[in-house]
Amino acid sequence: MTELRVAHLSKRYPGGTQALSDVSLTVGPGMFGLLGPNGAGKSTLMRTIATLQEADTGSLHLGDIDVRTQKDAMRRVLGYLPQEFGLYPKVSAEDLLDHLAVLKGFIERTERRAMVRALLEKTNLDHVRTRPLGTFSGGMKQRLVLPRR
Repeated sequence: MTELRVAHLSKRYPGGTQALSDVSLTVGPGMFGLLGPNGAGKSTLMRTIATLQEADTGSLHLGDIDVRTQKDAMRRVLGYLPQEFGLYPKVSAEDLLDHLAVLKGFIERTERRAMVRALLEKTNLDHVRTRPLGTFSGGMKQRLVLPRR
């Protein structure tokens, strides 16, 4: 399994808030939790690992992937489910997953559509695949974003 290595990571937001200050850690294979009080930098660290924002300094590696310079490679192997996630209320589940698959590098349409259909079946959402996401319950939305890995 692959190891996540964070070394001397720092992030200061434009308003002056220091969210991360010289954070270093190594996470081995398996499941782990990131705990701390509000404002400790947990979300900032996770967004940085997920390539959703840049750190100011430091290094970040997942195995051989330099996360700061190889964002596309990281996005292909990482799944990230934040506590709050935005979905377009008028887009269907099928169209959203298809779009996300393109962003992950699945270009061939027939293969991509088959994969999307299989994911919808696996999450028991195939029967609502064409419904707008704005009509989904909270649990349905959570199931929908699980296959985004």
